[in-house]
Amino acid sequence: FSVGCGGGDDGPEMYDVSGEVTFDGVPVESGRILFRSTDGGKAFAGEIKDGSYELETEPGPMTVEVTASRIVPGKFTSASPDDEPEPVGEMYIPAKYNSKTELSATVTEDGDNEFPFSLTAK
Repeated sequence: FSVGCGGGDDGPEMYDVSGEVTFDGVPVESGRILFRSTDGGKAFAGEIKDGSYELETEPGPMTVEVTASRIVPGKFTSASPDDEPEPVGEMYIPAKYNSKTELSATVTEDGDNEFPFSLTAK
């Protein structure tokens, strides 16, 4: 008896998913992408690096969430006046692409599971 996650012959078939993510025409330098089963079941996450992502997921209809943060130029904060100021970051991907996502994809067992996402600020 063993308990684990993924990789076994007894689990569901997993499929490779990949694509590019841009924000206002520029590749998302660093972030996360999440494919969540529309039946409220499992979620599958991957890293976005230099505008590209790859992950494995079960087949079926999915909602897709994208999150990313970046440093705000010229903004700094510190816990106390004696501390070194730290750069301030911001989550810059609009909610319509994450917490209130409008993005979706259908992962197929026999299809090309490449999903590009062109996000915009407006």
